[in-house]
Amino acid sequence: MPVGVDTHMPASCPAPLPARDTKPCAIRDRPTSLLAQARVRTRKALRGYAAPLPPPDCRSHPPVALNKRDHWIALNAYPNLKDGSVLGSDGVGVLTALAPSASSLQNLLNKRVVILPSVAWGPGGKRIQGPAFRVLGCQGDNGTFAEYVDVLEENVLPAPEALDDVHAAALPLAGLTAWRAVKTRGGVERGMNVLVTAAGSGVSTFAMQFAVALGARVWTTSSSKDKIDFVVKTIGVEGGVNYKDKDWTSQLAKLVGGSSERVIDVVIDGTGSLEECIKLLRPGGRYVFYGNTSQQAHTLAAQDMRTLYWLQADIRGSTMGSPEEFAELLDFVQEHKLQPVVSSVRPFTAEGWKAALGEIEKGDQQGKIVLKMQ
Repeated sequence: MPVGVDTHMPASCPAPLPARDTKPCAIRDRPTSLLAQARVRTRKALRGYAAPLPPPDCRSHPPVALNKRDHWIALNAYPNLKDGSVLGSDGVGVLTALAPSASSLQNLLNKRVVILPSVAWGPGGKRIQGPAFRVLGCQGDNGTFAEYVDVLEENVLPAPEALDDVHAAALPLAGLTAWRAVKTRGGVERGMNVLVTAAGSGVSTFAMQFAVALGARVWTTSSSKDKIDFVVKTIGVEGGVNYKDKDWTSQLAKLVGGSSERVIDVVIDGTGSLEECIKLLRPGGRYVFYGNTSQQAHTLAAQDMRTLYWLQADIRGSTMGSPEEFAELLDFVQEHKLQPVVSSVRPFTAEGWKAALGEIEKGDQQGKIVLKMQ
């Protein structure tokens, strides 16, 4: 059943409307609220119709975070978008209202919570999502860039105590995507050699943090030496190579110290570097991919096909994650005292929004980008 989450804890705005049995994830807006209207208009702003408005006189607002998906939506290049719905998949807030049947959350009422961005995952557990699955924000469900948002009972969990609002807001979507890819689909364990491509993105940064915390030896790729140096220093990554070099797989194998190129147990990839990455897999290795940001088409050569079946290697897709995995993620972050890497915190204004999207488009970020209402 729906519950109401105040994602921006307004200090001086009117109290939220009573709980209601409406369509799950319908925004809890008020027609007279300029802030609600601004959030509704944000989707159109991304498509070039209108500029998002700054917030009115509400001053106490926990932050929200951006994802690569928000950039794709800005380009109108994301599937199943619905005009008039509110953007935003990440956020932290206070649980303000419960439907009568949502009794399991009674102990969280008026407490700080995070929102699981997987909507209607379904009964498949960790194995697979159901046919109604979608991501919170702009796919028929209003997202977190608003004062209030209604979500299903299973989508509300207590925020990790060790994280402040900025870091808690940065965690859900990218953290969950990385957790499922690393732990559920990748099966990363202590002592494994793991390659996480594309240092700097939100998901890859979380994936490196999780793999290191699990006891794996981790390497990465980037065209930026600064990004590689950053994750080596701050996360404990072993090293990395420039993926623009034609022989980057050979360079990486030398870094790892193997007698051949087959030195990696698990690859976590969001770039679509399939052909290159499978060259590195050990027998029984796993290539897990959660995206294809390069937008490249792939055709495996006959030799690559033979390599995969002869080595009994796996190619595994991965997307988002289940409520069970989200709970595991929050416990893991709390247990290991992990802090999401935040690249920048910008004001939720037209200028801040434009700068944040520009940062994503250029690929300049190191971790997550957070927007905070002032």
